[in-house]
Amino acid sequence: MYYVNKIVGWVLSPMGILFLGLAFAWAARALGLKFKVSRFGIHRWIVGLTLAFTWLMGCGITIRLMGVPLEVDEIDLMTLPKADAIVLLGGGMGAHAKCGRPEMFAGADRVWAAAQLYRAGKAPIVFVTGTNNIATTSGLLADLGVPTNVLRAVNGARNTEEEAKGIERLGVQMFRRLDGSRPKVLLVTSAWHMKRAKMMFEKYAPGLEVIAAPTDYEMHGAAEGPIEFGDFLPNAEAMARNSYVLKEWVARIGYALLR
Repeated sequence: MYYVNKIVGWVLSPMGILFLGLAFAWAARALGLKFKVSRFGIHRWIVGLTLAFTWLMGCGITIRLMGVPLEVDEIDLMTLPKADAIVLLGGGMGAHAKCGRPEMFAGADRVWAAAQLYRAGKAPIVFVTGTNNIATTSGLLADLGVPTNVLRAVNGARNTEEEAKGIERLGVQMFRRLDGSRPKVLLVTSAWHMKRAKMMFEKYAPGLEVIAAPTDYEMHGAAEGPIEFGDFLPNAEAMARNSYVLKEWVARIGYALLR
């Protein structure tokens, strides 16, 4: 299922649609297909629609229209109740393959938020998830004042579904309660990913009570200024951000249909 999700995610990404659209246009031209109501070949329509879609996916205005609505409302993390553990998804961290130096990406806000919650006494344990970024994430948490002995690694989780299953398995065993109540966890992830992440945890980790602790409001940050002419011109930064936006919308819709 993991690889199916990856393939579908690429097919429905801006780059995937661009390449597949051009491939279909080439095939339609080679076959000489035409609309009955038009003298133009189908390939011209496919190319036009594909380029128009790619243009939109590279514009800042699309972030305002599709990205900002993804993000949940901003909250003061210090108002959240105390819980049994903090769950840090991913962490937006990596490591340079050659020199081993840590790399901080846009989602590294999550690490700061998790450290802030821990230092405020919101939970005594921090679960750290990911595949190849746990060591660097843990290192940054330590630099931010989180002792290494309170960190619990959830190794090998490749997506949110696997993270939820792994954390429930560890959390339910670690915080087993005599009264049968569910352990509480503060879920830290990017604001644009929070709604789907919480839905995934509710499905795959029913033994946990999940409290949202959103951070990394990058869509709002990218759209906080007034609309200007440049918002309608494609650029690489907007294309990268809108790739996440499109992927998240597709995943949300797909998850809602399969629930």
